[in-house]
Amino acid sequence: MKKNLVLPWPVIASALFVFVFTNLFSYFVFNHIPRVHDEIDYLFQAKIFKSGRLYVPSPCAKESFDFPHMVNNGKWYSQYTPGYPFLLLLGLLIGAPWFINPLLASLSIVLFYFIGKEIYEKNIGILTAVLGAVSIWFLLMSSTMMSHTSGLFFTSLFILFLFRSIKNPSATNGLCSAIGLGMAILIRSYNVILISIPFLIYYSIKLLKNFKARLKNVAVFTLVCLIFIGILLIYNQITNGHPLKMGYYARYGENHGLGFGRTGYLGIPHNPFLGTDKIGKSLKAMNKDLFGWPLSSFLALLPLLWINRTDKEKRGTDILLASGFFLLLLGMFFYWGTHVFIGARMFFESLPLLFLLSAHGIAEIPHLFSAKLKKLDQLKIKKAVAIVLILFTVFAFSYSFPRWIWPSDTEWCYDRFANNFAGVTQKIHNTLSFLQLDQSLVIIKFLYYPFEYFPDGWWSTGFLYDDPYLKEKIIYANDKGIDNIKLFPCFAERKIYLYLGTLEKGMLVPLKKEKNEIAYGEPFSLNQQGYTQLISKPQEFFKIYSPDFGKFLNNLYQQNHFYEIDVVKLRELGSNFIKNRDYVQAAFCYEAALQVEKQPEFRYQLLNLLSTCYLKTGKKAEAKIVLDRITNRNDLKLFKIFPDKGF
Repeated sequence: MKKNLVLPWPVIASALFVFVFTNLFSYFVFNHIPRVHDEIDYLFQAKIFKSGRLYVPSPCAKESFDFPHMVNNGKWYSQYTPGYPFLLLLGLLIGAPWFINPLLASLSIVLFYFIGKEIYEKNIGILTAVLGAVSIWFLLMSSTMMSHTSGLFFTSLFILFLFRSIKNPSATNGLCSAIGLGMAILIRSYNVILISIPFLIYYSIKLLKNFKARLKNVAVFTLVCLIFIGILLIYNQITNGHPLKMGYYARYGENHGLGFGRTGYLGIPHNPFLGTDKIGKSLKAMNKDLFGWPLSSFLALLPLLWINRTDKEKRGTDILLASGFFLLLLGMFFYWGTHVFIGARMFFESLPLLFLLSAHGIAEIPHLFSAKLKKLDQLKIKKAVAIVLILFTVFAFSYSFPRWIWPSDTEWCYDRFANNFAGVTQKIHNTLSFLQLDQSLVIIKFLYYPFEYFPDGWWSTGFLYDDPYLKEKIIYANDKGIDNIKLFPCFAERKIYLYLGTLEKGMLVPLKKEKNEIAYGEPFSLNQQGYTQLISKPQEFFKIYSPDFGKFLNNLYQQNHFYEIDVVKLRELGSNFIKNRDYVQAAFCYEAALQVEKQPEFRYQLLNLLSTCYLKTGKKAEAKIVLDRITNRNDLKLFKIFPDKGF
């Protein structure tokens, strides 16, 4: 037993590399904070668990605290299953929720080794661990606070001990396999069930051959799995009101479910054409991101097509692993939400299968070459394969990974992981903490165009710091226009402020209720390195590149309340100027909006309108520059068009 538990040094080195890399990436790129709506929801639910509850009552003026994927219907809780928030709770208890994924990622490397060793041989196990450690997609996702890494870890645990149960049907192996499957179901139910089906069928076939010898193993496995399923059903009953009702139904309704005709939050009924398109995009992303190799990340799978057919055991294992992946592929065909985001993330839990198959494929290369070219020395072939893998890995980390993390020609926060990824920054909260405000509530309003599918999504920067009972020194609320006044009686003991601006620069304005209206005080001012710049005049949001543009801004804020001016308002004013054939003022509106707005699709619309204004005002050269940039929809360069004008 002790001998079997000894880890080869490449496995230890791979696990340590993953642990160090993901921790450093989480710190230097993601600042140890959640960025994506999903991550923030998971963390908020973990905070609820920490309070000893499964949900908390909705807050006063609850509409001001609406957030994507959070149920807020009298009960306030995340739509997601409880498995991953529970793991984040463990991180909260040690003050480091960001630590969970790097830890699970490094432990997953060890599991990859043991699975490879269990189902193939030791060398393939080592290679599987190494491939996992140099997968740029695995490293990136494991640096986030998304649930996928934990789902992958427990899926790997399930697979390892299921195979061990087949060889040694002990109660312990059944228990460990069931814990893996049960926890994976509590984390990412649909994905894991799809992946597990071929393995459970294989397990059942083996069971029937010698049922008595396997009875104890099966009994423990079944009982523990039922306990985990029972936990999920009870959780659904308490939170969602029915054991079979999932949280996303409670949040978004039945259209959020599986199958053709469902629209989700996209508003487009899912159909076979969209399913095929989404699967194609996911495979394309995996081909690029799995290892980041030149040509294809699937190159290592090609040797499996030529393996000697007489090796039935290994071929059967390959087919079993591939079945788990293809069943997940089939299942995602019916899901409207199979989007590519942080890679083809809906397939992330299948990575152990791809790593194992890739390792087996690479291990077969020397045998294939020596079988065809008998004069070739297998040792030399292995060295050549190792050199190629090293070169491919260098290419991935020096070329593919940097271009993925820091892509050129874009400033959109959903494209650049290292630039306020997903529209979230810690600097605003750090700035407000630096100001040492008293017990306060800060209403957040960004100047950007609202997210198409999540109009309440931009205030992630604030919501991630809220606690379930809103007891922190600084709490945050989402801007609700005239309904902001409802917050004053709800939080009478707090000073209330408005943060109006962008992720980099803003106005912090004290608010007071005077009769039935909100009165705006004098803005704070702060221009200190390392903090969000706080400005005293709204004109400072923009680069005043000419006297005429400066005059336009002054008139803009004289004729409108500063609170009302954002990208939506500038677009509306521009349209009004065009109706009145005042193309000069319309162009100024669009230029101002382009200085602020980062969303590519909306920038494309603004630039189209701006090119028309330039043509109408005789600025043909400037119109040509804009049109040249936006004509080719496959290679749009929507940023840094006129740096002198600030966009």
